[in-house]
Amino acid sequence: MSQTELTLLLPTYNEADIIEHALVTIEKALPPDLCTKTEVIIVDDGTDALPDHIYRIKGQLKFADVSVLRNNPPLGKGKSLAAGFEKAQSPISGFLDVDLSTPPRYILPAVEAIKSGSCDIYIGSRRVAGSQVNRQQFFLKDILGNMLGVIARKIIFSGMRSYRDTQCGFKFYKTPAARILYYDLMANDGLNDLEVLIRANILGYHVEETGVQWEDLRESKRSLRRILWGELNAISKILVQYKLFPSAQLLNLKERHFESRSGHHRSVE
Repeated sequence: MSQTELTLLLPTYNEADIIEHALVTIEKALPPDLCTKTEVIIVDDGTDALPDHIYRIKGQLKFADVSVLRNNPPLGKGKSLAAGFEKAQSPISGFLDVDLSTPPRYILPAVEAIKSGSCDIYIGSRRVAGSQVNRQQFFLKDILGNMLGVIARKIIFSGMRSYRDTQCGFKFYKTPAARILYYDLMANDGLNDLEVLIRANILGYHVEETGVQWEDLRESKRSLRRILWGELNAISKILVQYKLFPSAQLLNLKERHFESRSGHHRSVE
């Protein structure tokens, strides 16, 4: 594979019915010179025929490469992304939701911002100036999201920079930073985004939060009960490990960050 400039991760869970549309739409949204230097890694937690479908269509696409990293057994979104970032061959890596709730036209500005050095991390937001929410998600999930936002701003991010929207499924990174930030996460599913931003603050990465268009195009396949239980469990772990009793895990994270800046860590060489 030729030298790539961007690694694009697409987290999927039984998304064979929409994956081709997503790939074609992303391909059209990218400038041709960037498209041909973009590798796509589909980090898949599903059991459907998605890998076979990708094998049949990948030759028709203009990306540098398209591959599927299927987890067996399923790992959850956070660990899936961690595996994808470890495999990434490009200096810039990121992900967006495969239903394209955030349109792929925002990929190029994210890449340009990171490439220019203006930020280490570029995150989409539904709650800052310039954002546009065309269709809200199910109202109970909105309530949960608002509650999480209050907890995050008032408690979790107390004493450090906070963010208006930690959960938008559009985030891009310098690849070495992504590998460190996603290493050995405690929170999985939705709240890995929150934990990653806490780590970014602790390690001093520059984060740019930018308003994006967002539309709830595809209902989550996780039950509301699973979402609620998972988020309560994750919040409790985050509060204990990052706020109350900073753990050896956090010390290890700082050591990995220092080693990467020194050029010694194997995964960021």
